[in-house]
Amino acid sequence: MATQRSTGFARLAVTTTVLTLALVALGGTVRATDSGLACPDYPRCFGAWIPPPDLHMWLEHSHRLLAGIVGVAILALTVWAVARFRHRPSVLWASVTALVLVTAQAALGAFVVLRLLQAELVTAHLGMAMLVLACLIYLAVAVSHPPSAAAQPLRRDRRLAWTATAVAALCFVQILVGGHVTGIGAGLVYTDFPLMDGAVLPAVTSETEAFHVAHRLLAYLLAGGVVYLCAAALSHRRRLQAAAAWTTGQRWLVTLPLWAAVLVVVQIGLGVANLASRASFLTVIPHLAVASWIWAALFLHAVLAHRLAPATGGPVPAVTPVREGAPA
Repeated sequence: MATQRSTGFARLAVTTTVLTLALVALGGTVRATDSGLACPDYPRCFGAWIPPPDLHMWLEHSHRLLAGIVGVAILALTVWAVARFRHRPSVLWASVTALVLVTAQAALGAFVVLRLLQAELVTAHLGMAMLVLACLIYLAVAVSHPPSAAAQPLRRDRRLAWTATAVAALCFVQILVGGHVTGIGAGLVYTDFPLMDGAVLPAVTSETEAFHVAHRLLAYLLAGGVVYLCAAALSHRRRLQAAAAWTTGQRWLVTLPLWAAVLVVVQIGLGVANLASRASFLTVIPHLAVASWIWAALFLHAVLAHRLAPATGGPVPAVTPVREGAPA
């Protein structure tokens, strides 16, 4: 029965994760088609629950409806966690955090409309969506890979895990910077590639130029980080194979970084296509969608790398507190 509950919960978490990725792509469509203010009021559209037959209005309204579905699914996960997983604090608190974030996300979405798409609010809205996605991924992994039943925590080799965490964090920063580049209209400040106005580091005299340059440099840094992560994952596999400790269940520790590397190459291509097409919605929409896929792959890899970190020795020694005044 417990296994069935865990499987059902994990399936709902995965389904909600997919819906959230679709929501991010739809949000990108709303931005790329300038539909963000098609419905100037919230939560209705021109005072009606069903908007007039206009493409921009329906894109914005559909985004709100899908956000509502995601919110209900996260509420269901939280109620489920409170009812059945109170003994698993990580599952319980990740569910509660996701619910708080998605509620704040809805409020922020309304604020974005009422503040006429203020760039800082749009960036925060995107960043919060990535955090909701991270909570959902963590929930799916936490339920599917329960913690070890060992009486004491074991020493573990977390070199790959911390490398994955650092690269995922870099990806999150890049998404925020990229979102702000779009929000302030800095995407076409420099239209040549790979140089910027004919230089590797052009003279920066404005906010738009600064964010465009930062976005490009972070893209190169992230690409290098993902390549390094792939090498670290392959090295990790070789170490475990040499110790006869590699299992088929750990294959994702190599597969996910390789997928992320392929997506990064696609993403760079889409970035160049954005410049060539003068930020056409045909390239802007997949650019944002692929960014969320890279984040999902890297965050999932980081969580799995921590969960599957191999033991390297005996249990971690307990620390006995020394009472004040007692001899050390």
